[in-house]
This record gives sequence, C-alpha cells and structure tokens, in this order.
Amino acid sequence: MRTLRSADLVAGTLFALLGATTLVATRWIRGMAGESLDPRTLPSLVGWALVLVGAGIVLTGWRYRGAPIRIHWPDRRGRGRLLVTALALIGYAGLIEPLGFPLITAVFVTALAWYLGHYRAWTMLFLGAASGVIVYFVFMEFLGLNFPLGLLEYLL
Repeated sequence: MRTLRSADLVAGTLFALLGATTLVATRWIRGMAGESLDPRTLPSLVGWALVLVGAGIVLTGWRYRGAPIRIHWPDRRGRGRLLVTALALIGYAGLIEPLGFPLITAVFVTALAWYLGHYRAWTMLFLGAASGVIVYFVFMEFLGLNFPLGLLEYLL
C-alpha cells in the first residue's frame, strides 16, 4: 500500500543515507594553503542538513498513528515535469564550469521558474538575476569560495 507514512520512512532514510555519504566523501577533500575557508565546510553543512532533515522525516513518519493517507504517484504530465527538472539539474551541473556559477544559476532559476511556475516574464527574470547575484556575493565574496566565474571572468 502506498501511504504517506511509508513514503516518509523511505524518503527520510534515503535523505539521511545521502547525507551520511556526503559526510564520508568530504573526508577526501583536501584544502590548499591560504584559503580563507576549508573546502569541506559547505559539503559538510549540506551533509549534516540532509542527515537531520532525513531523520526528522523518518521520525514524523514513525510517530504518525492516524488513518493511512494514500498517496498518488505522478501522472504522465507529472513524470514529464520531474524528468525535465532532473535533466535541467544535470545540465546545470555540467555547465557550471564553462558558463560560471553565478550565470548558470541565474539561467537555471529563470528556466525552471518559467517551466514549472509560468510566472510573468519580469518575475522570472528578476528571480534568476537575483539568484545569480546572491550566489556570487554569498559564496564568492562573503565566504571566499573558489567557484568558476566562466564568462564573467571577462567582465570583472
């Protein structure tokens, strides 16, 4: 039976396992002299967040004692949206190096806002531009992380 409780237990366990795998993988990341922030910091934070979120989802599912809530799997249109989103995420990861982290983030957010939300054009462009600027200032300027700038190297 496909219930919300069983889905919570499975999804929470998978999130926690992904987080634990991330934490184990960070052990092999080596820093370089002179870096302001250890390169393992961000992946470790993401790993711990995944472990905690996964544990919270499992706990929620485990403690639920009400009537079973049936869940319905996505129909053909929903599966298509999931597939497009997954392909966009793979493209995002593949284009970080040539286009640069801030620019591909802006394109990714704009494209998914258009595809999933069908917002007004100015809203999607604003969300994309804002996310690119925030990524640049938070990760590159504030945290001092070395992400590829891609095309922005020629402008800055």
